[in-house]
Amino acid sequence: MAPIVIMDKNGRVVIPGRIRKQYRTRKFILEADEERIQLIPVRSLESLFGTIPELDIPAIRKEHEEEKDEE
Repeated sequence: MAPIVIMDKNGRVVIPGRIRKQYRTRKFILEADEERIQLIPVRSLESLFGTIPELDIPAIRKEHEEEKDEE
C-alpha cells in the first residue's frame, strides 16, 4: 500500500525516507492537474556519472558556464 502523507499548515509534505533514499535528490518537478499532483525527481549530472561512458561532466559544466556568461 502506498504511504499516506500529511501536509502541514505551511504546505510542506514529508517524503518518507525509503522513497528519498531511492531517488537521492532534493529537486523535483511538480506537475498538477485537476485529479493529481506528481513529483518527478530531477537527478544531478553527478548522479549520472558512469552511466554514460562518453559523458564528460567537467566539459559540460564549462560549456554551460560559458553560455551563461554570453547571455
